[in-house]
Amino acid sequence: MRSTLPERLGALDGSDMRSADPARSVPHSLGVTAQTERGTVELLDRIGDEWRQLCQEGACDQPFFRPEWIACSIRAFASERPVLLITVRDGSRLRAVLPLLEEKVWAGGFPARRLRSAVDHTPRFDFIHGQGPGIEKVLQAGWRELKNQNHWDIIALGNVPEGGAAERLLSVAREDGFLTYRRQCAQSPYVPLSGNKPTKDFSQFALSGRFRYRLRHSRRELEKTGKISLRRVETADPELLQQFYGLEQRGWKGKRGTAIACNRETRQFYDSVAGYAAQYGYLSLYFLQQGDSVLAAHFGFTCGGGYYPLKVAYDEQYSQYGPGHLIIGGVLQDCAARGLSEFDCLGHWTEAKAKWASQVRPHNFCYIFRRNFAGRILLAQTRMGHQLGATIRRLKHSMGIARRGHVPPVDE
Repeated sequence: MRSTLPERLGALDGSDMRSADPARSVPHSLGVTAQTERGTVELLDRIGDEWRQLCQEGACDQPFFRPEWIACSIRAFASERPVLLITVRDGSRLRAVLPLLEEKVWAGGFPARRLRSAVDHTPRFDFIHGQGPGIEKVLQAGWRELKNQNHWDIIALGNVPEGGAAERLLSVAREDGFLTYRRQCAQSPYVPLSGNKPTKDFSQFALSGRFRYRLRHSRRELEKTGKISLRRVETADPELLQQFYGLEQRGWKGKRGTAIACNRETRQFYDSVAGYAAQYGYLSLYFLQQGDSVLAAHFGFTCGGGYYPLKVAYDEQYSQYGPGHLIIGGVLQDCAARGLSEFDCLGHWTEAKAKWASQVRPHNFCYIFRRNFAGRILLAQTRMGHQLGATIRRLKHSMGIARRGHVPPVDE
């Protein structure tokens, strides 16, 4: 007899979930096996070293796919949520990982079950995988394991890069008779650096001659009152982190209550990821200074040949000089000198980012629904929610409410 929705929700309350038994491993062809484990964030810690090695193979060599990033997010924002961890191995070698969170939602007034990306405050999420032959079979094995988990009605994955492995799950799921939905959530700009040799001109990467002239003029005007310098720090010094948090809080984000220092959980998250990034050698804090005064700063990462400015801040007393742009010019110059291949602006396209980046990387919301009552209702709700959000954004734009001009040039 088919179970009812309330019966299927029992697993969140501690009842039996046989397909999530840590000892269970479903064999697939060519020695590939997929396994589901359900528990707490410690599941990630247990395979942390293997997971980091998987990322370093190249396909997912970014900070946002590493186990410490996702574990810090769970501990700060979702410590009470059950973790569902899908792993795929070829023999003993880890080939892919999909970390998810379980939660209850409502479908037309009835309780339903959602699996979602196991990380908040992230610009990017994917079905994390390594390099090597047979990767398509690895991803298919992961999907078969995932679909066999009977206790979900919707899988919601956010900020998936177009063409990413998580996005490819949708076509496989559709072929298996599941309902799917995809909607673009961001056009994320980036600046390719390969083949660009650094010069003494910090404005060299700006796209227009007029903008380059303005940058050089602004810097000359600032230097009339003191020399400007750029400092890169790779340690999670508490005083320097506090200096960054304070600078961000004194600006428009502090006024809106969205600065890191305005929320205890957010501060915990950034403190933690800074510590891990320093430990594993990819933290890059940048400070644009005039003497002891900080004009602008980046909370960023250098990983896998790319630079990622996760958070930026600047002193609004110097807004007329464009300190947010001045630091970008300096950081790009430093990245080129270090031989990095890309400056990934992250987040949404903005007019400010477009002064530096002409190329974008689309990101999507990706959803998979079971073809049952709850799945169909959730699909309708999801579509309606996205359509309503798009309508509100268009109205704000037409009324001139959309934020312009004062937004930092590279922010999420």
